Amino acid sequence: MKKNTKKLTAIICGISMVAAFMTGCASEKNVKDNNQTEVSSETNEKDKSSASDVVLEVETAWTGDMLDGLQKIMTQFTEETGIGIELIAPGDDYENVMKTRMASGDLPDIWETHGWSTTRYSEYLTPVNDQPWISKIKESIKKIITDSDGNIYVAPVSIDPASICYNKDVFEQAGVDATEIRTWTDFEAACDKILAAEKVPIYVGGKSIHNIANLFEVIAPGFLTNEDIADNQGNALLDGSFDWYEHWTPIAKMLDEWQQKKYFNSDILTASDDAAIQALANGESGMVISENQTITQALSYNPDAKLGLMAIPSPYGGKLYISSGEGACYGMWKDSEYPDECKKLLEFLVRDDISLQIASIHGRIPAMEGVSNDDEYVTKEFNIMMDTFQDDLIFVNYFDRVYLPSGMWNDMGISGNEIFMNPEQGINKCIETIKTAYEEKISQ
Repeated sequence: MKKNTKKLTAIICGISMVAAFMTGCASEKNVKDNNQTEVSSETNEKDKSSASDVVLEVETAWTGDMLDGLQKIMTQFTEETGIGIELIAPGDDYENVMKTRMASGDLPDIWETHGWSTTRYSEYLTPVNDQPWISKIKESIKKIITDSDGNIYVAPVSIDPASICYNKDVFEQAGVDATEIRTWTDFEAACDKILAAEKVPIYVGGKSIHNIANLFEVIAPGFLTNEDIADNQGNALLDGSFDWYEHWTPIAKMLDEWQQKKYFNSDILTASDDAAIQALANGESGMVISENQTITQALSYNPDAKLGLMAIPSPYGGKLYISSGEGACYGMWKDSEYPDECKKLLEFLVRDDISLQIASIHGRIPAMEGVSNDDEYVTKEFNIMMDTFQDDLIFVNYFDRVYLPSGMWNDMGISGNEIFMNPEQGINKCIETIKTAYEEKISQ
């Protein structure tokens, strides 16, 4: 049967840690290790056959508690429709697994596009423009998920903003007012005060290059591509004429100076993502530069933590900004054997009550009009930040998704590692590494 073939293909593709859930299961066993989750299931064939012969394979990047929450939602879908769900979660291997499965031509029925619905996955997805929920998509996310031909390929459940998460108690102890940080100079003055209070100003779980890459992702737009920059480099990045040595050097130099000033944790290259989240939660660190879901994860460690969101400062005294893109967005494979069932699942996921649950579990902002999680901690803090800066705050698409060739996320992380591994030549090595990767990929 094809489903068995797909399982075998998924294994061959390199899924080393798989969270395989089957709704309607008789038993489960949870194993958690390093933010990866594996759940084995014995299918109750009697229950399965009495409900439906269709089982959709759904691939997700979620792990841990978020994955548990998503499984409960998928179980509800099965209870309501009789359609089975096999939830696959490769964890940190998600991107590599999906690339390999694209190359093999054997994809899940539904998968999370994690920011790449139009640029990486569109040729494998079915356009959903004709679905009844399309008119409910918020304009702020609709433009991000619409391609140049006007096609939408995903059901957007949440919007993914990224900024700076901070510990309010640490700021108060250090005498720092987050609302007064408007430039990177202000930011560095705040780091000095936090350091003087014997706390780590910026904690980075650099064991995952994702977190190193995220430093560039958040910082670069203010230097290069925001709408209020006189010497805007957006077109140069897109057409291949960008001068890396001239324009990337100030960014790399700033990170190098932060390293020399000891703004980062001393174990930046070996610390885990989880260590950074716990440091923020427990008041050991003032800030984590990351997605807003970091707050939700931190509160799971310390529910009493007082955490907030800062807008990203401007290097030139211009407008502050927030980077944003696709949050939890799900698309259906154009060659799925079960297109009608896939459409039912997408419609279920964007339903008001379900999309609210997913956005809240994910620590993100709902993507559909009429859906609000204003009572959730992250959204409250997000709204406070927007009210604070109002017209001085702009929203920008994720830098790498708009201005860099596909596949450069890891290259940003690898190039950033050079700064922290090579105190003497780190800046030059950083620029050489990312420049080489850019030139190779933009010509492909």
